Amino acid sequence: MVTDLVKLLMPNICLFFAIIAQTVFGLLKSPKLAFRYKNVNIITSNIVSCIGILLSIIFQLQVPKDYLGFDNSILSSAVSNCLSVLVLFCGLATILLAGPLLRDNRQSCYKFHILLLTALIGALFTMCANDFLTLFVSLETLSFSLYFLIAFSRGYVSKEASFKYLLINAVSVMFFLFGVSYLLGITSSLNFSEISQILTGEHNSIIYTISGVMIVVGLVMKLAIFPFANWVLDVYTGSDTAILAFLSTVPKVAVLGVLFRLLGTVLSYSFELNVIILLLAILTAFWANIYAIKENNIKRLLACSTSANSAYMLIVLAIVSQFNSAAVLFYLVCYVVMNIGVFAYLNLLEPTTKNFLLEELPRVKNIGYVFAFLICLFGLAGLPITSGFVAKVYLLYALIESGLLLLPIAFLLLILFALALYYYIKIARSVATNREVIVSSKGSSLILVISALVTFLLGVIPFSLIIYCVNVFA
Repeated sequence: MVTDLVKLLMPNICLFFAIIAQTVFGLLKSPKLAFRYKNVNIITSNIVSCIGILLSIIFQLQVPKDYLGFDNSILSSAVSNCLSVLVLFCGLATILLAGPLLRDNRQSCYKFHILLLTALIGALFTMCANDFLTLFVSLETLSFSLYFLIAFSRGYVSKEASFKYLLINAVSVMFFLFGVSYLLGITSSLNFSEISQILTGEHNSIIYTISGVMIVVGLVMKLAIFPFANWVLDVYTGSDTAILAFLSTVPKVAVLGVLFRLLGTVLSYSFELNVIILLLAILTAFWANIYAIKENNIKRLLACSTSANSAYMLIVLAIVSQFNSAAVLFYLVCYVVMNIGVFAYLNLLEPTTKNFLLEELPRVKNIGYVFAFLICLFGLAGLPITSGFVAKVYLLYALIESGLLLLPIAFLLLILFALALYYYIKIARSVATNREVIVSSKGSSLILVISALVTFLLGVIPFSLIIYCVNVFA
């Protein structure tokens, strides 16, 4: 029992000790050494964080499945273990992408890594939380770190983006806590397992439905779901590209990991809740794709893209079943890889451009990097021979398999995919026609190439991952 508990906590312990090490190095840093070797602090902090995350990944792979700890407040499962590894890889990718950002903020590199590692700890605990108190604290740990990561770039725009993210998070917390308080009043418990046992077989009142709606609204605000999605445009515009790679993946993985659990247990007793989620997701997908068609800033375009992709997953997740959950998990993994690849390419261009307008966005002179970027971009668009195509087909198939009544929704989803194709092609055309620039960033180029390779391989041989996703929910 104690051994299993230690295994459950070891990934977080590794990250915690990495934070302690970053704090110590930050206090002991030598100005003379930093003046003589300009990148010594950046290299040291990168190494410490990479070691901490790699050790965390190793221990995460050994975490036992279906283990309850801390008086049933933490639950490890196959889903949480899978998503935790995905989150840790996102953190590792962000470190490699953050080179240009840290070179402009050399004195604050240790602070950056402390915030990043703290966000990862919050995300890991979020996905294995088994009561609302643990879930709330974990989500706030993640969000609190993101406020400062968004504002890490110097300048008014990043501070404004951080403040807007803080405001929308305050509103989401209000909805979430009100929903939890109503559910507590009905069941007298905050534990997911106890609430499910209490609600099983009982006639659930309108208060239960209202509390479920408020909890879900509080969570999906972080996914930029309409009508709570306007913040995402300004936040993406004001944030550094390396931070966006983290912001567009880790919070989404964490929130969807929570929804996998809640919609299958605590919030599974209200048909009306699923209908509301479905309607919000459809509205979001139409809003994001139509708005993106007229948009000319690539960061705002990708903000619409991330909102639309979250909506696609929610549409299928709202029809709760093991098969649908497996389809969403496969889509989520593919989306994270493709999205990081796209932001890795933009990160290469960060020093050469200011406003990221499509007509002014330069092209990397290395044709291999451009080709890798197009693979990731076409994957987001859902074109064949990419993982995005397989993931979108899988989503449609899951909807059709859920029943003939859902055929109209599958048809709507197909229309949405076609709408999104327009603005992805607009980005590709801009890359093909604009001026060339020479760039050099080993971290960004490595992440770009790896993302493109994984996107291509999952588009050609996706069956191993599909089978794994199905087994996760078996």
